[in-house]
Parts: sequence; structure tokens; C-alpha cells
Amino acid sequence: MNRVGVITKHVTAGSAGQTPNLECSAGELTITIIGSGNSGHVCAALIEGNTKGRVKTQLLTSNPSAWTNCCPRVTFPNGDVQVGRIHKISSDPAELIPHSDIVLWTGPVTSTMEVFETIRPYLNTRKTAVGTIFAQGLSHLLAARTFGPDVRFFALRNIPWLCRMVKKGEESVIVGAKTSIGVMTMNIEPAWVKSELEPLFVVQKTGKWEPVMDIMPDFCPVVFNPANQIIHPARYWGLFRKWTGAPLSGDDEPSEWLYRGMDEVSGQVLSVLDEELQSLKDAYYEATGAEGCREVIPLAERLKIQYGDQIEDDSTMAKMVGTNKAYSLAKTPMIRTARGVIPDPNHRVVTDDIGWGLCALVSIAERLEEDLGVKTPTTMMRMLIEWHQDLMGKEFLVNGRLCGRDCADLVLLRPGDGLELVALPPHSTSAPSAKVAGDPTGRNPSAGRQFEVGDSSFSVLPLSAAHRSRA
Repeated sequence: MNRVGVITKHVTAGSAGQTPNLECSAGELTITIIGSGNSGHVCAALIEGNTKGRVKTQLLTSNPSAWTNCCPRVTFPNGDVQVGRIHKISSDPAELIPHSDIVLWTGPVTSTMEVFETIRPYLNTRKTAVGTIFAQGLSHLLAARTFGPDVRFFALRNIPWLCRMVKKGEESVIVGAKTSIGVMTMNIEPAWVKSELEPLFVVQKTGKWEPVMDIMPDFCPVVFNPANQIIHPARYWGLFRKWTGAPLSGDDEPSEWLYRGMDEVSGQVLSVLDEELQSLKDAYYEATGAEGCREVIPLAERLKIQYGDQIEDDSTMAKMVGTNKAYSLAKTPMIRTARGVIPDPNHRVVTDDIGWGLCALVSIAERLEEDLGVKTPTTMMRMLIEWHQDLMGKEFLVNGRLCGRDCADLVLLRPGDGLELVALPPHSTSAPSAKVAGDPTGRNPSAGRQFEVGDSSFSVLPLSAAHRSRA
């Protein structure tokens, strides 16, 4: 199977650096940003100017008092400054969500379920599109399960810029913008993405219309994304692998830098994780033919494409991560005590990428094995889940299987779920049966079905047919 390139599709004419004609856009819209972290601050500063006031910005935050300044500003890499305007700030979703045309969640992945449940009573799925600025795992499946199959949902594969908050409620900085980002949608037309969504995030004040949004054929590029969900577990284990419950000090104390100077042990573990992820993605592609799998390339290739000359040394995986200037300022989350340091079990580096990363991947591997008899290696994934779950006091894996008490808090591919749900959520107009012609054993509840998203479609084939079609 060919995995050597990234296949990107620009659904409408235009490319990075070219400003689309927004005169065809709809009338005034209202967007509600949920969360006030790094990306939330940047969005609050960009949207007013990017849309020339056509899109009104609201902010749903647990701490409205921190936003005494309703005109937050963002500084670009070239020193230019853009000032936004927030029209309404509240901690009450009932005040903001019903009047929103777009709702954008910008917080940690691990809080997505709680946030979706909180806004669900106030969200009109026929009126309002809801999305995440960074999607991971089976977030699209969560959206369908929470809001129903008719939800208008979008998910960005990556945050549009490298950014950080400078002063809470007032100022942020974009360290670097990306030329393009992938976006996946449910029940949303491509034209809407280009006319209404893309303009919200571009850094046009710098003279460039970027990042351009590339519409992906399905959600596989998010689910199998070789990014945080493998980088963080490998690195955090590597930093604290000598931790046995007592604080670490002296030579055993981990580096203060999360990525900078990554050691070769962590790099080798990361390489194995990526190998397992690619193998799982390949097995899923063989079973389903889901085109989004073709967008997923090995981590080393992705880093070179995305960061290029920001990487000083690309001789090993550890060196690629550890010498990447874009990663250099991130600090290691840890708790300092009088006797040394201990890992922080509640930091999103730990919580996001285990329950909403590796566990989701292992759940897909379990379904491939139990439904199709296809085994894929997940030894390193399972080892890191077990190490991190002990750290967090959670129970996901029990005797190597995802059946622990805390799995109920995750979004996993469950027994009885069709494999197609990894790529696409269930559609309101089609309710596939549990057994279909072409799979007389009934072992694969997805086999033989046809599914569509936008202009793309794929079939979940009986395994033998899938292999024959790619022989």
C-alpha cells in the first residue's frame, strides 16, 4: 500500500496566500468560543478583524472576570498586532449557545465530553455548527452520540498556529502560522468551510491567507494522527521512567523541557509507537478502504514536512523532536516537592493522550481482532497505557483488555460498533443492520456496507475481499 505522500484536496479554487472572495458569504453570524486557553485567546483577537465585523464573537468561560478587556490583542511573528472584540462574555451556556451560529471548543481534549454534555440542552443542531479547534481520537463519534446524527460538526486536525497566551484575558502571540490544516466535517457543505470557517483563523494581516483548510475525505486523519497521542506518552514515560513513587532528585530529576533534548530511549519508544500506529492504520485501510488513511504518513515524514528547517538535526527520531525550534519552549509538567519532583497526573499531557489517544487506538485494534480476526501489534501502546493509568489512578486496561471501570468515561469503539464508525459517524438516513450479505459468518457487523461523506465513499468489505481488491 502506498503511504509515501500526503494527498491534499482543495475543495474550492485557491491556495495558500490567495484571498478568496467573501462577498458570497452569508449575513452576520455569531460564534461562541468555549474556553480561554492559548488558542481561545488567539481566536478572540482574530475573528472581528478577519471578518470585518461580520462575525460577532461571544466567549463562554468559567472565569468571565478575567476578561475585563473586551478587546484582546494578538501579536504576529512579524510584530504586527491585531485587536479583536468580544461582544458578550458569560459562564452560562443558556445565555450564549441558543444565539450562536457556530460553537468552537478550544479546551483540552479530555474535557470535550463534559463540555458537549453541558451545551447539549441549548444547541439547535439545525441552526448551529459545533466544532473543535483540535480533534483527537473518536471526537466525531462523541459528537454524534451526544447531539445526534444530524449534528453539523467540524474538527480541525491541528491547531491553526503555534501560539501562547501572554496575559490572561488580554494578550496572546502567534509564534508561527501553518500554511494549511486538515478539517473533517459532518452534515456541512465544503463551500461553507471555505466561506465561513476558514476566514476565522487566517493570519491575513501578515499579508498571507493561511492556513488554508484542506477538507479530508473522512475522520481517519484525526483518529490515526501521528502527533500528541504518541509523542506525549513516549516522552513523559521517558522523563519519569525511574519514578517508583518517591520524588526524583539529583541526576534522576527529569529535564525541565518537555521536548528539548529528547533522549534516545524516549525516541526509540516513540518510533515503536509510530510503527504500531501505522500498522493499525494499514490494517484498517485494508479492511475498509477508507481514503482518509492515505493522508496519514509516518511521524518522521510529517515532522519534516510540517517543520522543515526548524529542525536542526533529523538523524534520529529523538533528535528530530529534541532539536525542533517550534517545540523548544514547552516545559515538562511536574510537581515539585521538598524532596524532588513527581509527575503531574492531572496535566493534559497525561490525561488527553492516554484516554483520548492510545485507548481509542487500542479499541480499534480490539475490534479488528474480534470482528475480523486481524491482529495488529499494540504492545508499546498497552505498556504506556498501563504505566499512565497507574500514575492517574485510573483503570482502563485489565489483563491487557479495555474493560476497566474507567472506560465508561472514554469514547471508544465498543463491542458491537461497526468498524465504519472510525471513519464516519452513523448517518440519520441509514441504519445498517448487524449482519449483511457477503459476510455469512456475521463476524463483521460492518462488512459490505457503503458509506458516504461529502463527495467520498467507501465500503467495509469482508476481509478476504478487501485483500483481493488490493492484491
